[in-house]
Amino acid sequence: MNNLALVRTRRQFLSTALGTSLGTAALANLLSAETNGSMPLQFAPKARRVIYLFQSGAPSQLDLFDYKPVLNDRRATELPDSVRNGQRLTGMTATQTSFPVAPTIFSFAQYGQSRAWVSDLLPHVAKVVDDSAS
Repeated sequence: MNNLALVRTRRQFLSTALGTSLGTAALANLLSAETNGSMPLQFAPKARRVIYLFQSGAPSQLDLFDYKPVLNDRRATELPDSVRNGQRLTGMTATQTSFPVAPTIFSFAQYGQSRAWVSDLLPHVAKVVDDSAS
């Protein structure tokens, strides 16, 4: 057997695992209830359908709440070696030769009595920031 056939990328693994995990759990529950009845159900099942949502692509915390004003001064400069310690950052950076600093492109301002920094991406949160910050 070719060993390369067994190698899978992380993306392939996650898409398979996430796509089948809910179905596998439901099947295991059904099979255990039908086989010998040794595991009685505590509650009668009420759900008839399941809506499974997988949402990716949310904004980073650096773009929403984590204000880093010094990063703007270092835009497009090379990331210091002390940050990486010679290691690659992610799988996507394996072939990169340059690692420029890339701060958020959104502006921040302070809101409320707490003077919390909030991005302009969250105008409604900025209005109630004192209610959410403690």
